[in-house]
Amino acid sequence: MKKLIGITMGDPSGIGPEIIVKVLAKGCPNLRVYGTLDILVRTAKQLGLNFDHSTIFNIDNGYNGKDSLELGKPTQTSGFLSYNYVKSAVSDCLNNRIQAIVTAPISKFAWKLASIEFPGHTELLAKLSNPILPPTVRMLLKSDSLNIVLDSTHLSLKSAISNLNSSNLLETAIITNAWFQKNLNKKPKIVLAALNPHAGENGAFGEEEKSILQPTVALAKTKDINISGPFSADTIFMNAMNNEIVVISLYHDQALIPFKLNGLDKGINITMGLDFFRSSVDHGTAFDIAGKGLASEVPLLKAIKMTQRMIEKK
Repeated sequence: MKKLIGITMGDPSGIGPEIIVKVLAKGCPNLRVYGTLDILVRTAKQLGLNFDHSTIFNIDNGYNGKDSLELGKPTQTSGFLSYNYVKSAVSDCLNNRIQAIVTAPISKFAWKLASIEFPGHTELLAKLSNPILPPTVRMLLKSDSLNIVLDSTHLSLKSAISNLNSSNLLETAIITNAWFQKNLNKKPKIVLAALNPHAGENGAFGEEEKSILQPTVALAKTKDINISGPFSADTIFMNAMNNEIVVISLYHDQALIPFKLNGLDKGINITMGLDFFRSSVDHGTAFDIAGKGLASEVPLLKAIKMTQRMIEKK
């Protein structure tokens, strides 16, 4: 029996409804969409498409018709709705009604307008996974040619550098090692990206490699983790491509720039450390093209297919 994947609609004022309708119109099986049926039906009508309405788990609490939303603009209503899509999907996943979740993009600004305390999906999912003792999670960017794990995510560059420490970095390596063994049945080869140019050049361009990164790599090796580095970030991603190597990146843009240059339609975002499997597309709400029929469903299809492959192995 095929496992069921839940799809959350994302911000209803963005491209989430459009890409989901385009996927459903292709007849993709074993999906349950957590969203607002009225919005999806109107989107399908505008696109001249049809889909099976029975695949929709309708959530319209706080929705007061089309006039309560404005395409291309994050609002309190769009934030509240997208938040509730995720909550419902996680509840069903924890109760085994679905076996994985793929999330369409939300607006962090809309969540702020709706007074939602979480800065994004990752933090909310961890809390919902275990409200009493939320698991420590990490973001994995995965494609057929690149695997990148982030040691820190949505922090300013200044904060990411000041918060860099051996304890957190070691935990990143441990979570990465455990996730790949549990979900892909293999021990990963991990390489650590450096913080400074030329990996610090023996302290000439910064001390973090010598004081934090090298000792952490040595400590991780004592825990039977196959890890090496730090290596200069200007070549590490190129060398890791197509080599089944996992790169640990130290801050958001160090990871996202090479990953997105490799192709927005080629990879997905996975949250490691949760009690359930969650992935997402690696693009945003694209408010600038919302409602124009220009959004591509290919990244969402990629996320669904990669998720299906991985959960079928478990």
